[in-house]
Amino acid sequence: MIESIAEATIKRPPEAIIAFVTDLEQYKRADWKIGRVLECRREGDVFFMRHDGKLRGVPGPAVSLEMRVNGMELRYKDVSTFPSSLALTFDGGFDLFPEGESTRVVHTERFRFKPPVRWVAEPFLRAWLQGDIEKEMVRLRELLEAQ
Repeated sequence: MIESIAEATIKRPPEAIIAFVTDLEQYKRADWKIGRVLECRREGDVFFMRHDGKLRGVPGPAVSLEMRVNGMELRYKDVSTFPSSLALTFDGGFDLFPEGESTRVVHTERFRFKPPVRWVAEPFLRAWLQGDIEKEMVRLRELLEAQ
């Protein structure tokens, strides 16, 4: 398993951050792993999303995920779909902590690759993913504060 955690303090209210990260067309401007958005729908506080993308420049199959919003916690997990389910599962989320006129955002991503993909993917992606999520949080802050 690969787990990466990064955080940023953003001069925006939690509601603006939730609106941004649950809009995949917007969020992919911060998360460059996301490619084409294939589907995005909402049912109450549950968002279903499907997109393709790249990990360290390597394209992968389309993935589906479900994100649940519970107050200041946003949690997502993959929805098992073929062919991505043959290679990996993933989950993560955002924890929001209001701090005056700003919000501290802690973002976590976890990837679990299945053998034999694991033997190549984990060494190839481990250090890269931590750097990528840190840059993602910088872009998130810049994009939201520019609004």
